[in-house]
Amino acid sequence: MAAESGMIAFGIEEEFLLLDPATAQPRPVAPLVRAGVPDSAAGAFQVSPELLACQIETATPVCHLLSEAVGSLQAFRSALAAAAGQAGAVAAGIGVVYDAGHAPAVVSDVDRYQHMQASTPALIADEYVTGMHVHAEVVDPDSRVQVMNRCRRWLPTFVALTANSPYWNGVESGFASWRSILYRRWPIQGAPPVFRDFADYQDRTRRLMDSGVAPDPGYISWLLRLSVNYPTLEFRCADSQLTAGDSVLAAALLRALAATEARDALTRPPVRQPRPEHLDIALWQAARNGLDGALIDLRTGQLVPARQQLDALLEHTRAALEELGDYAHVREELTRVLAEGNGAQRQRRAMHRGGLPAWLELARSSLTAS
Repeated sequence: MAAESGMIAFGIEEEFLLLDPATAQPRPVAPLVRAGVPDSAAGAFQVSPELLACQIETATPVCHLLSEAVGSLQAFRSALAAAAGQAGAVAAGIGVVYDAGHAPAVVSDVDRYQHMQASTPALIADEYVTGMHVHAEVVDPDSRVQVMNRCRRWLPTFVALTANSPYWNGVESGFASWRSILYRRWPIQGAPPVFRDFADYQDRTRRLMDSGVAPDPGYISWLLRLSVNYPTLEFRCADSQLTAGDSVLAAALLRALAATEARDALTRPPVRQPRPEHLDIALWQAARNGLDGALIDLRTGQLVPARQQLDALLEHTRAALEELGDYAHVREELTRVLAEGNGAQRQRRAMHRGGLPAWLELARSSLTAS
C-alpha cells in the first residue's frame, strides 16, 4: 500500500430505499427514478440498480479528501430527492424499509438478481436491506489481508455507530440495526475469518464458491472483505445513513482504521484475535444496542459504554486521522452524533414526537441535509 496514510484513496457506495410518501411502504419505481438521475456527466457520482426495484445505489469516484466525498454524496442525494418526488416517492437513507407490506418484494430486472430470487425466494421476498459500503485502498494483497485481520475487532463499534434501522413491519424491532440481523440469514455473513495471507484468502473463498451456494464473489458478503474489482478493503458493516455527513464520518474513521492497521502491521506483532463466538455476540449486541447501552470491547472482553468505545476508536486512529488532516472534522462530527444521536436514535425520536408523518419528514429532510 502507499507508504503515507495521506495517500490512501477511498470511496463510498450508498444504497437508498424508495418509499410511498403516505405509508412508508416500498415503491418499486427505481427504473423511473434512475432515469431522472443519470450518471453524473462530470463524474461526480455513478448510479446503478440494486437487488430490488424499490432500491437505488450510488458510488462516489475515487476520493482522497473528505470534501470530495461530501460533494459527491450531496450532489447525488439532491438529484435523487428531486427524481423520487417526480416519481411519487420519498427516497430515504435508512437500513431497512419501515413497513414491508404483505406482497413479496419486486426484484430488479437484472439477470443476477433474478437468479438470486429463483434460488432463494423466501430470503428475497423481504430483503429490504440497504447499506453503506466504504472502500479503503491497501495496494499490496498480502498487506490487505493482514489489515483485514487486524480490523475485525472494531467491526461491532462501527455497527453501533452507524445503526439506522430500528423499525420493521411498522413496529419497533428492539434493535438499533435490524438490517444487521436480517443480513445474518445469508450463508456467508458476519465477520470474516482470520486468513494467513492472500493465497489463503483466495483458496478458501474459491472453495466457498465451489460449494455451489456462492456462484460469484458477490455472495461472499462478510462485513469486511477484499474487493474483487479494486485494490481495497471493503467495509460492509454500516446501515445506510440519514445524511451525507453521517456517511462521511463513518468513511473517515474506516479509512483511518485501515491506515492505522496498515502501519501497525509493519511495526507491531499480530493483534490477539477475539474468539469467534465473542466477536459474533459482540456484533449481535451492537446491532441491538447501537449507541444506547453497553458494547463489548473486544480488546479486553469488558462491557463498556458506547461513548467510551467510540473514544477508544478515536484515540486508536488519531495519528492516522491527524496525518490525513481529518482529526478535527471527525472529532467534531462524533461530538455531533453523540449529542444528536445516530440514525436509529433520531428515527425513534421522530416517531415518538409525531408518529409516521414526523418519521417520513425526517427521512425526506435528512436526504439533502449537510
